[in-house]
Amino acid sequence: MEGKAYPELRWTPPMIARFWDWQSQYPETYFTYIFGEEIARSLKRYLVGRETVLDLGCGVGNLLPHLCRYARCVYGADVSHESIARVNARLSGTRAFAGAVTPSQLRAQQTRFDSIFVVEVIEHLYDDALDALLADIRNLLAPDGVVIFTTPNDEILERNMILCPHTGEVFHRWQHVRSWNKVSLPKWLGGAGFVPVEVVETNFALARPLTPVELAKRIVNRVLAGRPGKPHLVGVAKVAKTSSR
Repeated sequence: MEGKAYPELRWTPPMIARFWDWQSQYPETYFTYIFGEEIARSLKRYLVGRETVLDLGCGVGNLLPHLCRYARCVYGADVSHESIARVNARLSGTRAFAGAVTPSQLRAQQTRFDSIFVVEVIEHLYDDALDALLADIRNLLAPDGVVIFTTPNDEILERNMILCPHTGEVFHRWQHVRSWNKVSLPKWLGGAGFVPVEVVETNFALARPLTPVELAKRIVNRVLAGRPGKPHLVGVAKVAKTSSR
């Protein structure tokens, strides 16, 4: 018997802000809470010696302290006012942390950045928001600056869909609206006036220090399921010199 078809929820900017304002109460659920140290360490070549670094879409700021270990001046930006307030309160006084602001405040500052991290953001955006994001990045990057994207690698969105019992619509548990892979990400970047520097499929979990119990579980899982996959995708790009966008 075929399952019933449910309409998919269409996210609006106020809905997205409300969702992440609420989610900001639970920082331990964020991707960067789990893998922030590994992300910064594995990408430190884009941090060391850089004067200004931005975490665009910083959420509750879990990645920022790790970026501050390597870079000289680190900013955060997010659409959630609740998240921004939590970041500034928690990281006040942290070495190299220059503060977190909303995107509109960021545009008004007219600061240029040597590296922009966009971690687990682009899977949340529809086409118009993606275009706006890249326009912001082009305006925010310093000459020869780089933008670093991370996103789930070839995610099957249907596996994380849940139903809103009030509206009868389905939506992704983490508000994902699209899936990226090693072909679609550089193609999108190239078509938007960027030059891909590298695109890497990886698994940040493999870089984490493990407790003895976690190590034992990993060994058992490898015996039962084989080699672990590469669920994370990293794309690094620069603005094309001839881009007129």
